[in-house]
Amino acid sequence: MGDRKRQRDDSVHPHSSENIELSQEQNVSEGNDIISSLPGNVLHHILSFLSTKDAIRTSILSTKWEYLWTSISDIDLTDNTFPRTGKKEDRSLLDFVDRVFHCHDASDIKSLTVKSSELVNSSRVNSWISASMRHNIEELNLSLNWKARPVLPCHLFTCQSLVTLKLFMKWSLKVPSLTHFSNLKTLELSYVTFSDDNSTQHLFSSCPVLQELALVKCGWKNLKTIMICIPTLRRLTIENAAMWTPDFFSCVTKIYAANLIHLRCISSPVVDFRLYDLSLLVDASIGFHDNYSAVDVTPQVLGLLSGVVNVKRLLITIDILECLSLVENLLDRLPTFYNMIHLELNFEFYGLLFGVLMVLLEKTPKLEFLNFEKVRHRDNMEDYTLGRVPSCFTSSLKTVRIAYFTEDPDPEEMWFIRFLLKNATVLERLVLHCYSADQEKHSGRLNKLPRGSKSCVIELLPFRSPFLNGNPP
Repeated sequence: MGDRKRQRDDSVHPHSSENIELSQEQNVSEGNDIISSLPGNVLHHILSFLSTKDAIRTSILSTKWEYLWTSISDIDLTDNTFPRTGKKEDRSLLDFVDRVFHCHDASDIKSLTVKSSELVNSSRVNSWISASMRHNIEELNLSLNWKARPVLPCHLFTCQSLVTLKLFMKWSLKVPSLTHFSNLKTLELSYVTFSDDNSTQHLFSSCPVLQELALVKCGWKNLKTIMICIPTLRRLTIENAAMWTPDFFSCVTKIYAANLIHLRCISSPVVDFRLYDLSLLVDASIGFHDNYSAVDVTPQVLGLLSGVVNVKRLLITIDILECLSLVENLLDRLPTFYNMIHLELNFEFYGLLFGVLMVLLEKTPKLEFLNFEKVRHRDNMEDYTLGRVPSCFTSSLKTVRIAYFTEDPDPEEMWFIRFLLKNATVLERLVLHCYSADQEKHSGRLNKLPRGSKSCVIELLPFRSPFLNGNPP
């Protein structure tokens, strides 16, 4: 009897599964908008998963949705993604940004990204910055085409809510004396010119919890010394523009960052980098632009390599090796990389640099992985008289990868392959990337070569990006 009562109750209960399904079918058949009937906080949550472009598009769904997007916390507007609605107020991306702030409710704005090629003046941008600060902005990313030298509001440089700041501006940056970013963890400046020693130093010292600093194609005009002393820094990127004149770079750059784990430094060889106490460094990428003679930069390249001596993974450009080729008594002057297990040569390797490579490998006694792009026919490597095989060949080198193995290898390529297979007595893998159609042909030729390591396997794989995240295959 109890079971019959429960069945009878279920048949009339308004929230039974059958009634819910019937109600949903009825709503669909009648064209009811189920989503719009959801609570506002649920709709806002749905919008948070959409891009700014798609969130804005929801404004045409119904009256309820028209301004719902104005409460989104992540605003990302660029020339490529700006939704042209045809309305007069939407014809300019800059005008649309004005409208977003005008319509936005009192909720927080977590991030604001505006990238536009339209000419913009400081007063307009400053109004966005001030408005975003009132909404407790955490991430600010501006890449703009300024009409004149921008003068950013002073209160930006004391914003307590700001965690990430990225600025692209082809002008000098004026740093207020009261600058203090109490919570800033990421700072990225692109195409900014620093022209004053004191303000530049003040900017870097006013970020007590900074973890990531990127200076991309910045200029150091008339500066004598740049000091980056940030104990909390974990990642540092410095990429200088090759086309600027030496006076932009003719300064000493001192870096004190005891907790740094990642360094990327691609610069002009005339910049004198001095790196101190980078004992925790895990990976580094270093290189020079080749628009200056390498003859005068021996101290710079040796100093840079000495600064990253504790690194575990190192990527270097061809300019570094070419500079080292001019150094007398290189074996005695080059530091020993006792921690390095991974070395990448981001270029087409050619015969003149073979001797330099052997010295560098001798200075990496624990190396396990060697990666380079290609052996290029330019010189006869067989003319090189090898003093001794690098110690890592017989103790630690397990994997060698060549990202581009040509269809018809020239004698220099094959000589280098034979040299590796003969002398790397603990080698486990030789990975060669080539065209799929050539794999069978290469396999027959390579498997006939003598090997110093009985456990070495030659792997022929399809082409891929030469340096995909720096990871072994």
